[in-house]
Amino acid sequence: MKTKPLFHCLRLLFAAALLVGTTHAQTTAVPDYLSYQGRALNADGTTIGSGTPVNRTVTFRVWDHPSNSLVANLIYSEQQVVTISNGEFSALIGAGAATTGTALGYSETSKGVPTVKISSPSVFGAATRYLGVTIDDGTAAVDNEISPRQQFVTSSYAFRAKVAESVDANAISSAMLATGAVGSNQLAAESVTSAKLGTSAVLSANIGDSNVTTGKIANLNVTTAKIADLNVTTGKIANLNVTTAKIADLNVTTGKIDNNAVDNTKLRDSSGLSVIGRTDSTTGDPADIVAGSDGQVLRRAGTSVGFGTVGTAGIADAAVTTEKIASGVNLAAGTLSATGDVTIGSSATSRTLLLNNKSVPVAEENLRIIRGTVNSSGGVIAGTGFTAAIYNSQQIRVSFPTGTFSSAPSVVVSPLDHSSGWTHAVYDITIARFNHIAVLSGVGGQRQNFTFIAIGPRP
Repeated sequence: MKTKPLFHCLRLLFAAALLVGTTHAQTTAVPDYLSYQGRALNADGTTIGSGTPVNRTVTFRVWDHPSNSLVANLIYSEQQVVTISNGEFSALIGAGAATTGTALGYSETSKGVPTVKISSPSVFGAATRYLGVTIDDGTAAVDNEISPRQQFVTSSYAFRAKVAESVDANAISSAMLATGAVGSNQLAAESVTSAKLGTSAVLSANIGDSNVTTGKIANLNVTTAKIADLNVTTGKIANLNVTTAKIADLNVTTGKIDNNAVDNTKLRDSSGLSVIGRTDSTTGDPADIVAGSDGQVLRRAGTSVGFGTVGTAGIADAAVTTEKIASGVNLAAGTLSATGDVTIGSSATSRTLLLNNKSVPVAEENLRIIRGTVNSSGGVIAGTGFTAAIYNSQQIRVSFPTGTFSSAPSVVVSPLDHSSGWTHAVYDITIARFNHIAVLSGVGGQRQNFTFIAIGPRP
């Protein structure tokens, strides 16, 4: 009200039996109102509504401070019209509507119903709360709040009992539980399902020794990435479990075979007979097999490896080196043949090779000879190891395959016939080709039939 009252009397009453009427079962809801009675006087000491009751707008506010009126201090605000008779009135705080206007310099609508109820746990969520009451004096002037504000006492905090109503509605959040409040005794058997466990929630420390059995591991779930290096020991491998399919090619090295581990029973031919100790078509005693004088050739005890005993099929390619052939050994005619290059001696020394009792020097340059006859159209008349083609209107080009010579050969050309008197010449000789031309004084160059010999080093 506009004028400061000379006297006011405020009483706060909160009694569940009074508001509900009678005591009900535990399912009865806690009322959402506070019972409030007061007596209001004018500034001159006379009672409001004396003789004739009047209706006035009363604003009820709940504050967290005894005097501050900032928006941060306002917890709850509502307005309702009450009847005042001879200064006396009563109201149910919580039954009003949100406060309109900006009497305090800011809007109070978000502090009242339906956004906030007087019974909301947040309204009485701290130890100190104060009630502010403003009574409209019936004029357009701004009305002051009755001072001082009245502090709520313990009985008002019975509203906190409303929190218990929501327990059946699953309203207990994790923030309401103290650390360690839920022990194993509070959990029913099999109540913690996999859906209740977060990813990585079960640590290795939570798994007892020997608790992960084979029945708990799905097929194909233990991959190689899950097995630490050196963790599969021989004790973890059952007998006969490492089959040949489990051994990669070339993985059984000599270092993996113990001394004396491979006996004659492990070395058998396709017919099942032992390779070691075999004599003809029977299996002999491996003790009869001894090393030759060079430490490499195995032979039967008391015997020698005679000529013809080791056939060509038993000698690996390139296995017989020059160091293995004694000096002065004679080879009968027809016993030495070559399908490829045969090297005897060294280019740095002079050795002599006798073929049919004729000396063949082996230290000279190793040459290749290509000869041929070509006509004026680039056609090959005779010879192999080359190709020919018209190079231009006056020249023939002869080409050699790659690898024929290791450097440019020496080439000699001559006319196929001498009746015309043309002079034959060769030029532009390389490792791969040469060009031929026939010239006549006063006439110029022409293509003519010719023969040639090309001599050059082998690669």
